[in-house]
Amino acid sequence: MKSIIKTVLLLLGGISFITACSDDRDGNPTILHPTTFALETPSYASSTITLSKAEPLALSWQQPDFGYPAKVNYQIQVSLTGKFTTSLKEAAKGGTADFNELTTVYFSKNVELAASELAQALQDLGGWTKDNVPAKQKVYVRIKAGYPNVDTLYSNSIELNVVPYYIEPQQVPEEPDAELYFTGSKYGWGTWNQLVPVKETVGKDDEATPTFWLVVYFDADEEFKFAPQAGWGNDFGYNDVKITDNAGASPSNANGNIKIGKAGWYLLVVTNDGTKRTISFEKPEVYLQGPTIGNWDCKPENLFTVPTTATGNFVSPAFVASDVVRMCVKLNGFDWWRTEFVVDAKGAISYRGNGVEQSDVAVSVGKRCYLNFSTGKGEYK
Repeated sequence: MKSIIKTVLLLLGGISFITACSDDRDGNPTILHPTTFALETPSYASSTITLSKAEPLALSWQQPDFGYPAKVNYQIQVSLTGKFTTSLKEAAKGGTADFNELTTVYFSKNVELAASELAQALQDLGGWTKDNVPAKQKVYVRIKAGYPNVDTLYSNSIELNVVPYYIEPQQVPEEPDAELYFTGSKYGWGTWNQLVPVKETVGKDDEATPTFWLVVYFDADEEFKFAPQAGWGNDFGYNDVKITDNAGASPSNANGNIKIGKAGWYLLVVTNDGTKRTISFEKPEVYLQGPTIGNWDCKPENLFTVPTTATGNFVSPAFVASDVVRMCVKLNGFDWWRTEFVVDAKGAISYRGNGVEQSDVAVSVGKRCYLNFSTGKGEYK
């Protein structure tokens, strides 16, 4: 009997040992150290790509095998030689650059590279001027993968044939934070839309945090980014930005871009002091102010109606008096006149924050104001 009990105990001990080892392996996976990973050759690689007309270029690669799912940072590198020995940034300290690393950091293995961003990276790398941009150029592309505190490795490179074009340097404002623009998937990542500064928050003599706003319609799944000029450079999106959603936009991270979850009209508010940035999605509330509505408060009865389509008009309550019209959006922490605007005599929406002191516009009792923020136009009727 003793021998039987001893045998059973040995068997149970062996099972426990196996289970413990198995549990230990499951909770503590072995970290692998891959040396490369596969960048897939896209179908358009067999064609010559005219960058000035091209759609965003889709790129896909395989996740490096670290032995378990790991959050990896990816960056795109481009070369005119395929050697990838000295980066443009490294060459600033001496030497000749043979590749350029794009600044955007991705966390997905399926991305879209704006053709204009590739054109700018190649122009910077080649040092091309308007007169010496090559008619055609062979380009080599690879992906850098960074697993923080563990490994940095590189994919294979693929070869593309492109027709480059010259991108005029953007006129940088005297004050870098004096302007703000956004572009995105809806605009081909090349058309830039200007936000309106809150009056007296930008410029040399202003101590307030530079703050900008815009009433804008976003489509579902639309992606976008911001920049302090109408072009790439010091641009920012989802990363390193505090985002507040008070309007149900459901923004998410799409490879560093901001992606909209729910289509609709929003009051977009952005602060940008160059280092700390915030983005807020607010309800698109537009108010009449003053004699034509009978008070100087942003009350519910002062509100414009909000359209349901991207091309619709915001419509004011009927004017209660024939007088000078005033209207605004209201932002927390600011007097209403800092975000005031008017439809001028030419039918354009003119914003006070742009440094324009509007001329008085008189309207008649019983009429309404119609605002089309998509076209920047309005009328009284």
